Amino acid sequence: MTVLARDKEIAKHISEKFGKLHEDGKVRIFYRRNGDYIRSILTSAEYPDKILELAEIVSLSSKHFVYVGENLSWVEGELALLATASGSNVFVVTNRPESDIRKVFKGTSLESAPVIPEPVDDETVMADEGVAYIDKAFVVKGVGVVVTGFSRMEIKVHDKLVLLPSMKETEVKSIQVLDEDQESVGPGIRIGLALRNVKEDEVKESYLMVKPAVKAEKEFSGKGVIFPWSQSMDGQFHFVSYGVSVTGSLTKDGDMMKITLNQPMPKPKRFIILNVNAKQGKPRVVGYMIPD
Repeated sequence: MTVLARDKEIAKHISEKFGKLHEDGKVRIFYRRNGDYIRSILTSAEYPDKILELAEIVSLSSKHFVYVGENLSWVEGELALLATASGSNVFVVTNRPESDIRKVFKGTSLESAPVIPEPVDDETVMADEGVAYIDKAFVVKGVGVVVTGFSRMEIKVHDKLVLLPSMKETEVKSIQVLDEDQESVGPGIRIGLALRNVKEDEVKESYLMVKPAVKAEKEFSGKGVIFPWSQSMDGQFHFVSYGVSVTGSLTKDGDMMKITLNQPMPKPKRFIILNVNAKQGKPRVVGYMIPD
């Protein structure tokens, strides 16, 4: 889950209702374990100054809590667009009247999202999307190359996986979850994987792992939406999915789009489109595209 808020400390406060802070970096990761169910809550420590990390964790999560306080600014508008572009379940955490939320955020997913005074959770299992997200790669003495990230699929010891962007095949030697060895893991879990048949310098640039049968491509076509509040143009953008942002170009013809990426990606359910160089006063969230 992701908590979206203008104020970093408010995002932290809401996240602590769900779990304990475990990793405090550009992305703050909170955990809570209840039997076999492990809840992961993510927030950005750099938003609103920077948006890429926030968009990445939004694309990685299946549920978002958007905090709306008494005083509104352009930030709440941008967060509403980001939540809308994600296509995931959204909840508005606020003490403002529901009618205010519906009126202010008309045309975004917040217009119809549940409005609640306190965040609530249910123990749902994420869908298997056939990828594993990588955020770190390093060498552990006596173990070898290790990567950490989040699973978006079932992974078992001895599984063969392909690293992106190198397309190099590797094998899962061991799996750890919260410092405990596991024989397998399902989607939606913070993982550490020890890998065989790969060197540290071969995984330093890796951002995803997929099963060998999964195809990764650089060109995608499909229907998309450019938000009316954004600057609509052809050109270079960041395209975000599976927790990863990749630069590329966008051309648009009506509601049809073609995206050409600079790095390969497996086909996602949708791409969040960002223009991180948008002029001041314009939202950095441009829209989204749903590949055919």
